[in-house]
Amino acid sequence: MNYSAFSLQFSVMLLVLAGAVTRAADFPPYDGTKEREAFWAFYNNKVLTQLQNDEKRLPDEIAKADPAARPELEAQLKVTRERLKNPEFFTFAKPEDVPKNLAWQDGMSEPEIGDPKALKGGTMRLYILSFPPTLRVLGENSNSSFRSYHYDDVELSLIGLHPDTGRVIPAIAKEWAVSPNSRTVYFRIDPEARFSNGDPLEADDFFNQFYMQLSEYPKNPFGNEWYGSNFSNITRYDARTLSITLTEAKPLAPYFASTTPMSRRFFSEFGPDFEQRYQWRCRPTSGAYVIREEDIHFGRSVALSRVKDWWAKDNKFYRNRFNVDRIVYRVVRLQEKVLELFRQGELDAEELMMGIPEYWYEKLEIPEVHNGYIHKAKYYNVWPGSHAGLWLNLAAPPLNNKELRLGLCYATNYQKVIDFDLRGDFQRLNSFSEGFPLIGDPPIQARPFDAQKAREHFAKAGYTRAGPDGVLMNDRGERLSLTILHRKAEIIQKVMQRLKEEALKCGLEYKLEGMDGTAYFQKATQKKHQIASVAFSVTPPIPDHYQAWHSKDAFMEDGKTPKPNTNNLTSFADPQMDRFCEAERQARTIEEIREASWGADRIIHEEAAWIPAYEQNYYRVAYWRWVKWPENMFNVAVSELPLSNHVHWIDEEVKRETKAAMRSGKVFPETDLVFDQNLKSKAKTP
Repeated sequence: MNYSAFSLQFSVMLLVLAGAVTRAADFPPYDGTKEREAFWAFYNNKVLTQLQNDEKRLPDEIAKADPAARPELEAQLKVTRERLKNPEFFTFAKPEDVPKNLAWQDGMSEPEIGDPKALKGGTMRLYILSFPPTLRVLGENSNSSFRSYHYDDVELSLIGLHPDTGRVIPAIAKEWAVSPNSRTVYFRIDPEARFSNGDPLEADDFFNQFYMQLSEYPKNPFGNEWYGSNFSNITRYDARTLSITLTEAKPLAPYFASTTPMSRRFFSEFGPDFEQRYQWRCRPTSGAYVIREEDIHFGRSVALSRVKDWWAKDNKFYRNRFNVDRIVYRVVRLQEKVLELFRQGELDAEELMMGIPEYWYEKLEIPEVHNGYIHKAKYYNVWPGSHAGLWLNLAAPPLNNKELRLGLCYATNYQKVIDFDLRGDFQRLNSFSEGFPLIGDPPIQARPFDAQKAREHFAKAGYTRAGPDGVLMNDRGERLSLTILHRKAEIIQKVMQRLKEEALKCGLEYKLEGMDGTAYFQKATQKKHQIASVAFSVTPPIPDHYQAWHSKDAFMEDGKTPKPNTNNLTSFADPQMDRFCEAERQARTIEEIREASWGADRIIHEEAAWIPAYEQNYYRVAYWRWVKWPENMFNVAVSELPLSNHVHWIDEEVKRETKAAMRSGKVFPETDLVFDQNLKSKAKTP
C-alpha cells in the first residue's frame, strides 16, 4: 500500500458552517488503518533517502566551510554514517530480540507523592477566561491555555520524573532499561494499563503517536520537527514491550525518550480532515480524568471527570493524587467577575489572579478571609520562570534594524513595572535560560531603562528629531511608533500602560492592542504582530531554545514570508543560533547543555530580539477551607501552579461545617501560610 497514494485520494472536507459545531456524526465514515500501516515503510524510506543525501552533501560542505564550522559538519557526517548502519525508523521485532543483560529499573524506591490522608470525591469548581478553541492536542489551535488542564497535567507518559527528587518513576511503563550508549531506552508497559474507555494500552498506541506527530495532515510543525529530529527509531517487540532510540545520547535518557500514547483505535479515522473531524471529539486518556461529551457546554463550561476504576489508582505514585471526582472549568470572561464568584463560593480556589498584588494585598481584605473561611498560601517552588517578555518580529520593519531594537530594550521600563505595579513581588528576568538549577544562570543582565541610551540607539537607527507629541521621527517623517499585541487582562493592561508611559520619555510610542486569550495567541503564532507580549511556560529540567529560536521555524521556503503556527515569534534566523539550538538538544552532558544554552542566550541578548520581562520563584493561591493540601508540605517541589499536580482534595464534611458556620456567624482563625523551598511551613499569620 502506497502512503502517498492515500494522501492524494482525499481532500479535506470542511463540514463546519458559520457558527456550527461539528460532531462525529457529521462526517462520513473513514478508516485510516491501512494508511497508517503503509506509513511505516513510507517514512523508513524517507529517512533512508534523507540520510543518503546528507552523506553525499556533507563532504562538499565540509570542504567549502570555514575552519570554525568544519568540526560541527564533520560531527554531522559521523552521525549520518552511523545512522546509515541502522536507518530504519519504525521497526517490528520479536520478544527474543530484546537485548539480554539489560539493567531493568522500576523506580519504586522513591517516596510517595501527595498525602495518604487525601479523600476521594467531590467537585472542584474553577474557571477559564475563554472557551477552548478545540479539544484536540494536535494541530491548529491545539496549544491553547486549556491544553495543560486536560492533557499536560493529566495524561501519563511512559515514565515520569519524581516532582520532589527529580529521579525517574514509573508511569505507563512498569520497568525500563537504558542501552550502554545511553541512546536507546527499553520499556515494559504495565500489564494493567488501560485507556479510559477500557481499551488495553499497548506499544502500537505509541507507534500511533509517532505516526500522528510525523504526519503532514495536522498543522503541526513543532511535532514534525521534534519527533523527526530527536528520535531515530521506535521498535515494537510485543504488545507490551517497545524501545525508543534518541538521535543523540542524553542525560536522563528515559525522560527524553518518554512520550504519551495516542489510541490507535480512537484515532482510526485520522486522515486529511483530522482537524475538523476530531475538533470536539473526547479522546480516551491514559490518565485519571476524561472529558465526556455531555460535559461540554459550548461557550459556558468544560468538565473533567475522574475515570471510574482508573488502572493506576492504586499505584504508589498516583494513589494519593487526582482525588477530586469532577473538575468544572466555568468560562468567566471578565477578571473582576472572578473574585465576586469566588467570594460567593461559586469557585473553590483562585490561583491565576493571586499573582496580581492588588488582588493579594487589597482585594482579599474581605470578611471571608478574616473569618477563616477562605485561606491564603504562598509557596516557594523549584521551577524556572516563564519566558515572559516582548517578542520583536524581525520580519516586520523597522524591527529588522538592530539599533532600533537595542533602543527598545533601554526604553522598556520593566523595572518600574516590578517596583510599582507588581509591588516588588517579582524580579527582573535576565535571560531565556534563567532559573534552571542543573545549568545555573548565564552571566547576562537585562538592559535597564535608560532614556539617554535609548535615544542614542534610536538616533543610529535614523530617528533623530522629535515631533510635536514628543515621538521621534526619521528623515522620511516616519514616527517611531510600534504596536504591542497583548492578552486582554486587567494586570497585563496595567503593565502595558506603564510601559507605554515610560517609553514616551524616550521618544517612543507604544500602541497597545489587547485581545482575548485565544485570539491574541493565534495572531502571534501567525506572525501578524510587530511586538507580542507572551509568557511561554517552561518545563524543567533543561531549556529548549530550539522551538522558539531555530531558523527552520522562522520563514517559509521563499525565505521572506514568516512561517505560521510556530513558536518562533521573532522570525529569528541565524546560523550560529541554529548550531546552539541543535547542540543543546544533542548534548550528552550537563556541561554541554550549559555551553549551548548560554551561547544561545548571548545571541538573544546581543541581537535584542526579545526583551525579558519579570519572573517569580513562588506562587500564591486562595482557597476555601474545604480544599485541602498535604500537611506541612502543601505541594510538590517542582510545580508550576498549585493545582497542576493534583495533590489537593475536597473535604465534604468541612464544606458542610463551613457553610453552617457562615450561616450562624461562627468564625475560624485567619490563615495565611508561607512555605519555603524545603517544603516546611515557614510562617503562619493569625
